[in-house]
Amino acid sequence: MDRSIPLLVFLLGVLLFGTNNGQVFGNTNDTPQSFEKLFTEGGYKTVEAALDEFEKHFKQELKLPLRVPPISFTHHFGRFSNLDGEINDALILVFF
Repeated sequence: MDRSIPLLVFLLGVLLFGTNNGQVFGNTNDTPQSFEKLFTEGGYKTVEAALDEFEKHFKQELKLPLRVPPISFTHHFGRFSNLDGEINDALILVFF
């Protein structure tokens, strides 16, 4: 077998995939999706809005802890999942 064919295939692969910084065939979107946008697309919103949905659904006030840890959070998200019935409804609060 001719040795130039594997070398040619290798060089072609380097040319196609090695010069575009890991992007596949001309994907020019260099900016990653924002952290907040990922969570909002997943159904998360502000903690206050999710808490308000929860309280309206169950028709009672939910008291969250008054003391917060001595660390600062940069991101706060909440999501209320209202499934059929009242058995599997959930309030999810995420702090980063």
